[in-house]
Amino acid sequence: MLESLIAWSKKKTTLGEIRGYSDEELRAISQAGYFFLMQGKNEQARILFEGLIAVDPGNDFYYRALGVLFQKTGDDEGALKQFSFATQINPGSPYAYVNRAEILISRGESNKAEPELRLALERMGPKDEPLSKKAWALLRVASEASSSHI
Repeated sequence: MLESLIAWSKKKTTLGEIRGYSDEELRAISQAGYFFLMQGKNEQARILFEGLIAVDPGNDFYYRALGVLFQKTGDDEGALKQFSFATQINPGSPYAYVNRAEILISRGESNKAEPELRLALERMGPKDEPLSKKAWALLRVASEASSSHI
């Protein structure tokens, strides 16, 4: 056990691997967290997603879900932090960039949102059509807001 904890402290393994959680078990916990989030059971969702991050810190979805939760409860700084973690873990995924841009626009920081949206659009594939529509719409809003400040 000591060897496992040393490996974990050096980021060579995860708590999930040490405890032997299967992908199916982690997915089930994640689905429960998502269900809580959609039902407005924010504290339960937060506990599950923070636990999932502790167990499997390499999964960007958990950070994004926690970011959505923070955004939903008005903690924009916490949300931006979680979305930033998600982009560090999976820089090829467009979702966290769009989420970050949405917050930046709502805070009047459209000039910072535009590069986020352009990054997101570069990373999108055919399966990302709903997200692509959202990103293009946000980009129009950000561009209009930026040009009106000139």
